[in-house]
Amino acid sequence: MKKRRKAKTVQHGSREHLDKVGTNSHAAAVHEQQRERQAVMDTMGLGGAGSVGKVLAWIVIGIITVVAIVALVIWTVI
Repeated sequence: MKKRRKAKTVQHGSREHLDKVGTNSHAAAVHEQQRERQAVMDTMGLGGAGSVGKVLAWIVIGIITVVAIVALVIWTVI
């Protein structure tokens, strides 16, 4: 007669192993990204702004960043 291996669960009913990688991680990642964006907006002073204000702020920041990169490229070429 074969001996039985370890039980699948501990006596109190909880599992011994962690969930598989990637299980329900997408929702957690989306939530974490939203919290990070909200923290950035709070830092910039736009935490209470509406969605239109936030979009405009990101557009302005993007334009400033692109202009700065183009200026650096032009200055290094000249």
